[in-house]
Amino acid sequence: MALSVVWTTFEQALDSQSAHLQGFAAAKTIASSSDFSFLDECLLEGLLSRVWQTWNGFCRSCLVESCVGTTNVNGAAVPGLPSAASEAHVSGAAIIAKRTPTGPFWGTTNTVLRNEPIWGDIDVLVRVLSRLRPSNSTRMLAGFSSSHPSAKALQLIRNAAAHNHAQNMSEVLTLRSSYVVFPIVHPIQALFWTEPGSRDFLVMNVINDLKAAGWIAIS
Repeated sequence: MALSVVWTTFEQALDSQSAHLQGFAAAKTIASSSDFSFLDECLLEGLLSRVWQTWNGFCRSCLVESCVGTTNVNGAAVPGLPSAASEAHVSGAAIIAKRTPTGPFWGTTNTVLRNEPIWGDIDVLVRVLSRLRPSNSTRMLAGFSSSHPSAKALQLIRNAAAHNHAQNMSEVLTLRSSYVVFPIVHPIQALFWTEPGSRDFLVMNVINDLKAAGWIAIS
């Protein structure tokens, strides 16, 4: 699959999710934790999960397609790796590359998707890219590394919303120094802290950063 197709799928999904988040914000005054109802929190958890899944799917597709051979968004060829015979081979190699720096990485196939790395975790993705080294790895490493602060913020809030306890909440609160904040009682409410430079909500700023990083990665 061409990386231009991967990009289009990614962009359209994020644009749709952004529209729902913007619609939610436009219909409310958001200045404190009391501005969120239980149903609001449920809706936002679902939207956040979709954004996280979209980002993970994009990162995975970029690595898999680059390893088996593709074209970048400019139409230039990205030669595949000799050992990357299939998606299952790349999946198996990524699992090994996550846990060991030395290899050998190739040869074992994997068809159990839950065994794969967390693709949207930039620390893990950079580790796997650096070890498997598809022919466009330098470009992808530059792009994905640039998304580190935003991708990590997204991951922290998503994990805390999915596993809501005091320790995960405390990790979300470590983000406060980077945003204009209000006190929160649920991790999902942090999505609507404000990024001081752009004055966008955290979640919108993150989505814009992920799109910018993704475009660099596949150019």
